[in-house]
Amino acid sequence: MYEEESTPESEVESPNGSTDQPCAPSESEKASESSPEESLRAELAEAVEARQRALADFQNFQRRSLENEKRATASGRMDVIRPLLGVLDQVDLALSQDPNAVSVEAIFSGVQLVRDEMCRVLDGHGVVAIDPEPGADFDAHRHQAVVHEPSEDVAEGCVIRRLQIGWVQGDIVLRPAVVAVSSGAPSESD
Repeated sequence: MYEEESTPESEVESPNGSTDQPCAPSESEKASESSPEESLRAELAEAVEARQRALADFQNFQRRSLENEKRATASGRMDVIRPLLGVLDQVDLALSQDPNAVSVEAIFSGVQLVRDEMCRVLDGHGVVAIDPEPGADFDAHRHQAVVHEPSEDVAEGCVIRRLQIGWVQGDIVLRPAVVAVSSGAPSESD
């Protein structure tokens, strides 16, 4: 019998004379041949890394925002405090005077100057006085009624007198004006 010589497939000659051997799979073939499980693991690792980067970016953003807020707050305080130093200088000047050589009129005039300077500082920050005139309508948003009194001259629900000035900045009431409000004409039994 005739026996054929067997040659391993890896050593089979190609028509051009070279031996064909199975070539090693390329990287792209390996990736495409990788199991779906390995592919999912790689995607998960990428997603976890992206999440960590996003979290770190957000934490840096929060830190920078907090620092900016602190700087803005400090700057705002300085903008208010600097002008008040001028008011304090005027008070110090008044206190440095010889009490025996100063008249009551001079003291009163000095206090008026300090008040005017303080009002100028407040005005510079957009703070305006709420100072209702007698007979003005009571405004619950800008006035605080602490007394209700009968009045022949002022209509019911109107301001009789201001007891303390209020302050407003824009639409924000910093402190309402404290007022006495008319309860109307006195009754016969009063």
